[in-house]
Amino acid sequence: MPEISALRGDEPTEIAGYRLTGRLGSGLYAARSPSGEDVVVRVLPPDVQPEPFLHAIEPLRGVSAVSTAQVLTTGVFDGQAYVVSEYVDGPTLEETGGTPDAVTLYRLAVGTITALVAIHQAGLVHGDIRPGNVLLGPDGPRVVDAGLERALAETTVSTRKVAVPAYTAPERLRGAEPEPPADLFAWAATMVFAAGGSSPFDGGSPAATVARIKDGEPELPELGELHGLIAACLAKDPAARPTASEVLLWLVGQTSLLTGQVPRQAETAPSQRRRTSLLALVAAFVVGALVSGAGVYAVTGTRTPARVAAAVTTTPPATPTITSEHTAAPLAKVEKKATADVELPAIGVTLHEHPNDPVRVASYLESSGTYTSYARDRSGAFKAVSTTEQPAVAPGGDWVALNPMIKFQSSEVDQIKFTRLSTGESFVVSTVRRPLQTMIPVWSRDGGKLLLSVYDDSEQRRLVGFVVVDVTTRKAVYVETEYLDDASLNYVFAPDGTISRGYWDGKRGGIEFYDMSGQVTKTMHWVGLPRGSDWFAPDGKRFATLCPSGKEFCVWDLRTGARRATVPLGDPGGHFLGWFNDQHLMMQDPGKKKGTQVIKVIDLSGATQRVLADLATTKATLLQFARVPGS
Repeated sequence: MPEISALRGDEPTEIAGYRLTGRLGSGLYAARSPSGEDVVVRVLPPDVQPEPFLHAIEPLRGVSAVSTAQVLTTGVFDGQAYVVSEYVDGPTLEETGGTPDAVTLYRLAVGTITALVAIHQAGLVHGDIRPGNVLLGPDGPRVVDAGLERALAETTVSTRKVAVPAYTAPERLRGAEPEPPADLFAWAATMVFAAGGSSPFDGGSPAATVARIKDGEPELPELGELHGLIAACLAKDPAARPTASEVLLWLVGQTSLLTGQVPRQAETAPSQRRRTSLLALVAAFVVGALVSGAGVYAVTGTRTPARVAAAVTTTPPATPTITSEHTAAPLAKVEKKATADVELPAIGVTLHEHPNDPVRVASYLESSGTYTSYARDRSGAFKAVSTTEQPAVAPGGDWVALNPMIKFQSSEVDQIKFTRLSTGESFVVSTVRRPLQTMIPVWSRDGGKLLLSVYDDSEQRRLVGFVVVDVTTRKAVYVETEYLDDASLNYVFAPDGTISRGYWDGKRGGIEFYDMSGQVTKTMHWVGLPRGSDWFAPDGKRFATLCPSGKEFCVWDLRTGARRATVPLGDPGGHFLGWFNDQHLMMQDPGKKKGTQVIKVIDLSGATQRVLADLATTKATLLQFARVPGS
């Protein structure tokens, strides 16, 4: 928030029971609610017609408070409309001048686009995204003044200035009304400011800036993996820009490539919380973990090429190398041609399968429409098993775990549901009590246990421990761990059945192992960050991470910690999904046609062996690849 100054003599000291404690700007006041909470009161100018304005601003009171400053109440005072919103204790992005930290930039992007998703899903438009409307609160970034610009434009008697030219979409400069694509343009320009300290179209004067926005190309600083995404959002044609939901899903799919490196933030919780949007909950479940148990998830949706940013500065090898041990070892076979194409038309996916494949798609979740979950039974058929629940099929292919995305609908206790595909038998196990929640179900290799990462929703989804569910006894054990960390670094089963996870200490990433008391028993601090949950090879002897250089994937010996292979990162828009067999990996890359993707098998030199799936990304979904029983 801007600096608070003393009230002027002609300004009120109380509005509708809210005691004004200081001045934040013209018509903008810090205040205290009747219950003692800090709030912000904005009094609109006299030329704003009160009743039409309040009618236009009313829908914002129902918008999710995820990454937004919540509108608490509205009214009329002395003939002028006012809006009371949540107080966020922090500077604006404009005041800080941006950040050179790629990790912080990524988190800022996720937080702010989540706010836009909530606004757009409510059928609204922000209309004025810019650095001055992004607050850096103690619990993460918040977007403020949502919908204010449009409400003012619709209800103001006199002509008012439209937004800020440096962050205004070209169609708006030509007289178009604010629409969601214009928000995406402004959001991307704001992220450029965050990275480089200036607008991508800054021309030195308002006229020159407007000319550059209309006809010039953006000047982009170093944006790391966000470069392609930001460029797509800055397209001149509004129809060519991705939607906020597509951007969020793209970021979620890439979260495991970077956000595990986010430094810890203050643990202050916002004073008010609202039910998050369903898409934001989808994001919470897959953030940092594109895999579940013995399977690997691929988040599909419109994506643009991006490059992984190096988290730790080291000198990478001059060329990707494979050690002599791997070169001499017999290669596990990959069938070069598929024998069957399986269409999933509802989500725009075509699977290319062979009976000898050791992995196949086991479940998927539609991240739009009814949010239906599908699981594949032993016969190979997909069955609708639930709605608004994340599916994870167990090794053996009979049990599916269903983790609810909308929590606490009937009680204060979180739960996990298990359904047997062959018989329809099902049961529910209680796990943790609110504000704790479970996320990212991970099966043990024998299919007897399920692991869930536990985060505290009052600590910005900070991981605080894990839950192990025994499917035979139908009981859950919650273990509070020695260290807390960002929710993108979820817990997984190591090959021997112990618990492992990636960690980031602010300088470097590695992996650590836990016992059932929550204490760390072993740390491998030199290996870089793992991706998702399928980072252990099927034979249990090796694991894969993003190398410390951030520019290749590394394969390590689990017993000795020695590097066994260095695999090229491949397409700058792709990312690692998991292991296909002991000597081949799965990658998700952009397809040959714009707006498509492919999932393929590569060897440890980075060469493509076969395409496993073609993804037409007009509809977003969540695919789970899992090991074929007996493979």
